[in-house]
Amino acid sequence: MKQSMNSRFHVVRAAAVLFGATSGGSDPDPGSPTPTPRLHDSAGVRIAENPRPPAGSRLGWEIGPEPDVNIGSADGQDPYLFHRVWDMATLSDGRIAVADARAQEVRVFDTAGVHVATWGGEGEGPGEFRSLRGVARWRGDSVAAWEFHSDRGVSIFDSAGKPGRILRFPAERSREDILVLRVAAILTSHDVGSGRGPALQTRQMVYDIRDDGGNVTASLGPYPGYEMFERQRMGTTVWSSIPFTRSVRAAAWHDLAVVSPNHTYEIRAYGTDGVLGRIVRMDHTPVPATRSLLALQRKESGDEDRDDDIPIPETLPAFDRVVADAVNHLWVREYRVPGSGAPRQLWTVFGPEGRVLGHVETPPELSVFEIGADYILGLATADLGVQQVQVWPLRREGP
Repeated sequence: MKQSMNSRFHVVRAAAVLFGATSGGSDPDPGSPTPTPRLHDSAGVRIAENPRPPAGSRLGWEIGPEPDVNIGSADGQDPYLFHRVWDMATLSDGRIAVADARAQEVRVFDTAGVHVATWGGEGEGPGEFRSLRGVARWRGDSVAAWEFHSDRGVSIFDSAGKPGRILRFPAERSREDILVLRVAAILTSHDVGSGRGPALQTRQMVYDIRDDGGNVTASLGPYPGYEMFERQRMGTTVWSSIPFTRSVRAAAWHDLAVVSPNHTYEIRAYGTDGVLGRIVRMDHTPVPATRSLLALQRKESGDEDRDDDIPIPETLPAFDRVVADAVNHLWVREYRVPGSGAPRQLWTVFGPEGRVLGHVETPPELSVFEIGADYILGLATADLGVQQVQVWPLRREGP
């Protein structure tokens, strides 16, 4: 993304310090050595064991005070009116592709945010969609797009939007979770049943790694997936997610697929043959999931549901999301503890080898989809619920 870096920058929080430096009232004991990450190999697996950066510390990376590109408005021409943006990606030439699920279109914008093309539309024909879910860069200049629960799998377009081949696989074995890896392969997931308790159901998830023809080369799991709770409302059985539910997080990192449950702070990455290649760990003290935290969460979200019998796990998730950037840094969004302050997004950044670098904050209103070498691409919601695709400048200093 060749965005101008001439705009004013600010450090997202006041104190910007590198990992290992001191940080206000949360300084480590000055008489104690600062712990350092430990990198080692075990049975061919590269393992990074990391201490947690000091609380309140921040990497000296700067995110601009406002986006360089802002696409989306409440009125105007149709391409700029977003209704249900599910996904977005930058293409090989810097254009931005946006998947709007209500219009069933992939809308393409240049680096300045000007609309240049629309691909797809609702229908059953080549290049058309019934339930558009995602879009990503594919091998060379090609573009991949896919749907919810579709037997059409992944559709491949050329750089001009001309539809080409389709990677097909059974719809019942492909949930909405599809991830394009960096080696012309994809990661799909499907559930294989559930474990039941009193009114509680935990879905078991399997992740399939597929080659560029859609064929399964390896399967990972099963993992304990999302947790659901059964309740009766007006004589009807309703299933809903339990508070503080744990799940599995996936990302494309190097030529690997990250697939990791988030109940512990351990990130595992696998090759396309399903062999474990890397493990990244960080010191983490589990936070008990208490009824008082649930009350704080309800207060912050305005949730009026006061069922006291709803189950909660013993501890909060260890982390929330995993995103690998364009230079193979791994960004792990910390799980926000209710009552911890103003809404914010705090990420722990690890280097290409898995060595912890420190914390970075991203704009609280921005849902991050992609992190480049010098930009962050994401979705924000403005007044009146207007969805806006934004590109924020990012300047890295230090590691």
